[in-house]
Amino acid sequence: MLEPHLFSSDRVLVAALAGQGQPTGLVAAVVVDWERRGKVTRQANALERIGVDTQINADGPADLTEVASMSAVPVLCRLNQWTESSPEEVELAVACGASEIIIPMVRGTDEVIAALDAARGRVGVGIMVETIDATLAADRLAKLPVTRAYVGLMDLALERGSRSIFDAVADGTVERVRESFDAPFGFAGLTVPGGGSPIPAWLLAAEMVRLRCSFSFLRRSFIRDSGDTPAAGARSIREMVAALETRRSDATERDHRELMELVGSRTTVPT
Repeated sequence: MLEPHLFSSDRVLVAALAGQGQPTGLVAAVVVDWERRGKVTRQANALERIGVDTQINADGPADLTEVASMSAVPVLCRLNQWTESSPEEVELAVACGASEIIIPMVRGTDEVIAALDAARGRVGVGIMVETIDATLAADRLAKLPVTRAYVGLMDLALERGSRSIFDAVADGTVERVRESFDAPFGFAGLTVPGGGSPIPAWLLAAEMVRLRCSFSFLRRSFIRDSGDTPAAGARSIREMVAALETRRSDATERDHRELMELVGSRTTVPT
């Protein structure tokens, strides 16, 4: 089943979608974001280059601690790109209550092995496949005991010099990476049915279902699309996914062809 994950430390939003005492099953996890090192430089002029603006979050240890204390679902923490000082960041994330860490901008197995060693089984270790090197090393990365793999379309597009973040979908890169992993896999993002532009939310979700994705993050546009009723928005996403997962294979293939026509135009700008 494709599960939505909330990528936010906004306390009101966390309380509405994952707070203790709230209806269960709205989101399967919450992600707190510590990644900042080198991100401004790496994603400079992203809006002009691929039509997507960068997002630099300001989450810190206090955010992780509070979100972990109020959440009824697992709380993940995306760390900075792996360096020699990263084991200290792992220790801090563990101390603050993370149940899993996510390593961004992975390039090869050495840094993932180092992260697994630092975690020592206390927390899961997920990875972001968002570099050319990582896509080429997917088979080797998949042999490691990672708890999830997520293809980051934005950074991958920037490194590849693509015109659209969806080029990696159109040329089969995402599908090839997906076939390497038995671990939970995801890419792109989810928003409410009727949302998403220029690619409709349901069409992108249909591709996630076709590729047997087990999770994806709620897109930034989810906040706008769901308005004052984020819980209703999350329920509508789950209903959409449930309907897509029961479709016949011929309908799934039609959706795939339609998506390929859209992303193949290389003019898409997601919102």
